[in-house]
Amino acid sequence: MLLAHALGKIEFVLEVARKDPKSFLPDLKADPYRAVSQGGIDLTPAEMLAVVDIVTGTSLSPYAPRLGKLRQRWQEIVEDNPTPTRNKAAQLVGAH
Repeated sequence: MLLAHALGKIEFVLEVARKDPKSFLPDLKADPYRAVSQGGIDLTPAEMLAVVDIVTGTSLSPYAPRLGKLRQRWQEIVEDNPTPTRNKAAQLVGAH
C-alpha cells in the first residue's frame, strides 16, 4: 500500500512535467531536486531521490527496482517535448 502511494506521488511529478512543458519540464530536467522543492510538491526524501533517479538515469533510491514504467513515461514526456537547441532557439527569436 505504501509503495503504491509513493509511486503515485512520483508519477504526479511526471504528470506536472507533462502538463507544463514550457516551465516545469525544463526546470525538472536541469535540477530535479530544486524543481520539485520549489514547485511545492511534498515528497519524502526517498520519493525525491526516486524522481532524481528517473530524470538522471541513476538507481540510488530504494524505489529504483520499481521505477521501470515511470522511467519509460519520463522518456516519452521528454521525447514529446524536445528542448530547442541554441540554433533553433535563435531561429525562433529571429522569426518574430
